[in-house]
Amino acid sequence: MPLVACPVCEKQVSKRALSCPGCGEPDPARYHSRNTWLSRLFWLLVWIGIGAAVWYKVVPLVMDVFKQ
Repeated sequence: MPLVACPVCEKQVSKRALSCPGCGEPDPARYHSRNTWLSRLFWLLVWIGIGAAVWYKVVPLVMDVFKQ
């Protein structure tokens, strides 16, 4: 049975454990996977916001320059 370190208390926990017996962290083996997913979602939304801002603010200015 493979063991992983709990991200909170650093104790060795089975990969199949539903919670850490030392600190109670739920699903310690998937802790970093959840954080990575949320981080990627956050940055995706940031890039979409930047793209929308550029589209509505910069593109019309560039189009005006090329029309003249």
